[in-house]
Amino acid sequence: MRRFDRTPLYDGPDDPARGEPRGTLKLGETVIIETVGGADGDLYPGVVPELTEPRGSRPGGPFVIEGIGPGDWVSFEIQDIEVGPYGYYNNGGPFRGSLRSVAPVRDGMLHFPPDFVVPVKPMIGVIQLEPASGHRCAWNHGGNMDYNSICAGSTVYIRAQREGGLLYLADVHARMGDGELTGTGVEIDSAITLKVDRVEGFPTGGVVVETATAYLTAGMGATWEEALKIAWTDMVTLVCHLHDTTAEHANLIVGTIGDAIPGYAAGTLNTRGFPLPSAT
Repeated sequence: MRRFDRTPLYDGPDDPARGEPRGTLKLGETVIIETVGGADGDLYPGVVPELTEPRGSRPGGPFVIEGIGPGDWVSFEIQDIEVGPYGYYNNGGPFRGSLRSVAPVRDGMLHFPPDFVVPVKPMIGVIQLEPASGHRCAWNHGGNMDYNSICAGSTVYIRAQREGGLLYLADVHARMGDGELTGTGVEIDSAITLKVDRVEGFPTGGVVVETATAYLTAGMGATWEEALKIAWTDMVTLVCHLHDTTAEHANLIVGTIGDAIPGYAAGTLNTRGFPLPSAT
């Protein structure tokens, strides 16, 4: 099985290899891709300054997917997520702090100093194919969705918009509550094992996630209602497709057994006291 690790390191922020494809994935192939979530160099438990310099290690993408063109649906079957020895977290939202803290991982448990311990529950915050327009809205090509359902055992379906798809994986968390209220969860280096393939796809506008017990659709908006309307409409469309039924009946099913689960939901709470970046 091929493995794409985070070395060799980039030669500074102006290294021309930054942004270049990491490699080519074959349809039906299972690979291991390492992602960046912590810091290069020596690590230690406790508190470390906020990281401001670009990571030197190679990120999880972009990867060209052989034989994929615009309009093709691609499946990503996530088989395993192995996390690194240290995770990083912020006090975000109304309690935002200026420092990042370090949480060690030992024997499958995440340790928050001084004595709070929970099992790791790895998930992938960013999985996407490159959008054609360059406008990164996180519902029709994947993106920084931050859904706990994107984990080992689930399959993510995304429609390609560019030749080769251009897969990115990033923002893995050792553990994160639904909504990612502090803006980080516990970010961590990871090694993701996944199988890539072409599939027939769905008549939805955006991403579909399949777990052992459920299907999920995604939406993004300036308000909860806007995001929910997109995801809700796609879910009704998906139920119609899967069960050959009418929109009215599908909507009844969604309203009876469907759940609305937030991805990143804290919005501008995590820019409190900090200037917003200029629009581009």
